[in-house]
Amino acid sequence: MAIEKIFRAYLDFMNEKYRHEHLPDKIHVHDLVRCKHKSELEVLFPEGSYKLSPVLFLGEAVDEFVKNLVLNYKEKLFKDLVSTTSEVEKKISVNGKEITITGRPDLVMEDSVIEVKYSRTPEDKPLEHHIAQLKLYMYLTNKRKGILVYFTPHGLREFIFEEEISDNFVHELINNWKTPRYDWECQYCNYREICPYRIYPNEKKEIIEAEKQIEKEKIEEIEIKKDD
Repeated sequence: MAIEKIFRAYLDFMNEKYRHEHLPDKIHVHDLVRCKHKSELEVLFPEGSYKLSPVLFLGEAVDEFVKNLVLNYKEKLFKDLVSTTSEVEKKISVNGKEITITGRPDLVMEDSVIEVKYSRTPEDKPLEHHIAQLKLYMYLTNKRKGILVYFTPHGLREFIFEEEISDNFVHELINNWKTPRYDWECQYCNYREICPYRIYPNEKKEIIEAEKQIEKEKIEEIEIKKDD
């Protein structure tokens, strides 16, 4: 079937695009803005890194289409374009250890970095992990201006950040890199069923706690009867 071949090509594309080394002294931007343990699980189970998600497929399609548009119309509209594929990196000392931060921004312009995002719903404000990702790219490219562009079925939104990103920002991200980085990550993670750090949604946590309490009360009741 055509759809099977398309998604096979999509998974191969994703693997080639996002495959990178996981080294203790080299951290990829893609990893640093998300759950720390997920990058470790991807080393053990690389085949589970990407799922057959139409939403993620659309996100990548938008990203690649925008890059092609910018390249095709560079001479007419984007003369300040530097790159759509450059891998950038910078060394930084964190807690007495030298670490290399590396990543690949969507669009590097002469005076800014642009990140393209797809969302099913309009964003009233940019998402926290997208902001962190953009700022890391600003840091790596030494740009004081970063732009987040959201494409949604309901319209487009643009958010502009203008500031100098210091080493302290990167230090904070690394020192606060935890598992998960955000509570919502677990419900979308391919590895959630085998992850010992999984955080359950509130309603499920309440059910689990209630079941534990019932079990505790049963044990206490049995112990009381024994004493009698």
